[in-house]
Amino acid sequence: MRANNVRLLEAYKRNYSASLTSFFKRLSGYLAASLVVALYGKTGTAIVVLATLLVIDLVMSLSFARLHGEESRA
Repeated sequence: MRANNVRLLEAYKRNYSASLTSFFKRLSGYLAASLVVALYGKTGTAIVVLATLLVIDLVMSLSFARLHGEESRA
């Protein structure tokens, strides 16, 4: 299981882009996921899902930015 998670993170890092257009593409996916939750669940849950996805994106973006900074110095 851990190997699968590592492989998934490596693939995400390879395909990750910090550009503004990439963020808007990810944001549209997050909004779509929240909309589905709102349609089939509760609005409050959809807001929590959206906030969680944005926080995870922020944390991953910051960690990838730090990794890219370390790689450029090496």
